[in-house]
Amino acid sequence: MYGDNYGYRSGLNQSMVDHLTSKVAYLERLVDLKPGDTVLDIGSNDCTTLKAYSISGIHRVGIDPTGRKFAQYYPDDVKLVPDFFSAAAYAQTGAASARLITSIAMFYDLDDPIAFARQIEQSLASDGLWHFEQSYMPSMLRLNSYDTICHEHLEYYSLGVVKLILEAADLKLVDVIMNNVNGGSFAVTAAKKSNTAVRVNDAVINWLLEQEDRMGLNTPKPYRDFEERVFRHRDDLTRLIRSLRADGKNVLGYGASTKGNVALQFCGFTQEDIPAIAEVNPEKFGRVTPGSHIPIISEAEARAMDPDYFLVLPWHFKDSILRREKQYMNDGGKFIFPFPEIEII
Repeated sequence: MYGDNYGYRSGLNQSMVDHLTSKVAYLERLVDLKPGDTVLDIGSNDCTTLKAYSISGIHRVGIDPTGRKFAQYYPDDVKLVPDFFSAAAYAQTGAASARLITSIAMFYDLDDPIAFARQIEQSLASDGLWHFEQSYMPSMLRLNSYDTICHEHLEYYSLGVVKLILEAADLKLVDVIMNNVNGGSFAVTAAKKSNTAVRVNDAVINWLLEQEDRMGLNTPKPYRDFEERVFRHRDDLTRLIRSLRADGKNVLGYGASTKGNVALQFCGFTQEDIPAIAEVNPEKFGRVTPGSHIPIISEAEARAMDPDYFLVLPWHFKDSILRREKQYMNDGGKFIFPFPEIEII
């Protein structure tokens, strides 16, 4: 799957650029990087994260199996390894053990997360930190965001499960930060188990583990309740879109996202319901969504179709979308945000 036809360009989404830039600034405060130190980004996409570092003289390494596709976005002083991460692949770069390793929105794509974590442990400096961020499964349950469940995501994590994985790899949990990225994520910081100098944020970690225990995540109930809400949401969303179409309204999609395909297929939407989807990435123009076969067009083409409503598929970028689309709304256009509850703005 992770070939030249796959890839995510973080740099096309200003909200994601801002998020990754602020994350790097936070990590630079956390780790006292010095000239000659190495930072590694796994799943480095178009180099947005690595380019955000402000400290001069550090060695930057990006490992990504789709790297060749985005090689043009990597500065000459960034080492790109277009391959899957392993300790051996990293060692072949000749770089020293990494003071800082990041892996954003990819830890849930792994066949063997414990083996991956062990490879991290081998590549990490004795005083280094690993920072990784991914969707938070309890948030998925709470927000009814079933669009998170897609072919790429093999795991759905709680902090308790991540803690067990780290311990199995001779790593330890240092801190966790919650955010609203991608519909609710948690950013975990880990260190080698032997690193006794690092401060562990026990108060936050223990509080979150206690919250997870109260949710009963080791029992079927929260998942059965989620299932009921998901099917009810599907009925409500399909009824809304088809009622609008029956009233003669023009409803287009907004953002041909991976997660959006889940909602489109689960709801059974076709070109009869949503004639086209507006997209910002030129590489997607002229293509169709998998399964639902809805044409993907440029935003300019979509506006020329004079849509009454846009169904927003990357709904988690709600704030930035509303900011950039003020003119459309001033002209009478409306947005439908499908999650966490159906909302028309």
